[in-house]
Amino acid sequence: MPAKIDPNDWDRLYAPNAPRRNGPIGVFISLALIGVVIALIMFGAQYFLALRESQIAAQVVRATSAAATSFPLQTSEAIAAAATEQAKAVTATARAATPARSPILGIGAVNRGGNLRSEPRVVADTVLGLIWPGDQIEFLEQRDVDGQLWYRIRVTRLAPARDGNGVAIGTEGWASATLLSPVAPAP
Repeated sequence: MPAKIDPNDWDRLYAPNAPRRNGPIGVFISLALIGVVIALIMFGAQYFLALRESQIAAQVVRATSAAATSFPLQTSEAIAAAATEQAKAVTATARAATPARSPILGIGAVNRGGNLRSEPRVVADTVLGLIWPGDQIEFLEQRDVDGQLWYRIRVTRLAPARDGNGVAIGTEGWASATLLSPVAPAP
């Protein structure tokens, strides 16, 4: 078997102008450069996506702030005044109509103050006025709404120590059972 080494290889491979080969260090450097390029591309893509997301968020904020300033803001005093006016109108309508009294489920009292509502749902435009702890009531109807118990009640006597305005005697509306005492039989 002939020798695999040609004596002329030395001159051809290691001459001063011979082409260089990458050894293990050259391969490691090439792989490191490829890794850095891939990392830069991934970082650039994430940066671009984050920048685009922040631009979209800024547009949403601008649109939202423009919408908020285009409508007049209501202060708590204005909301309370509107609720009081609405309660007065409802009370006046109830007194003018003087409907026949509906049968009652029982009597009770308000344990915790809160809002009396025109419908059994928590929305700002359903507020008729305030009921106060100690107000005496009649239970007129019971309804379960989304797992919460509501009663349609009529205020029969005002609490002696009210700290502010509330609904008038005879006002009917809906209140959450969490605000009211348990139903007691009517005398």
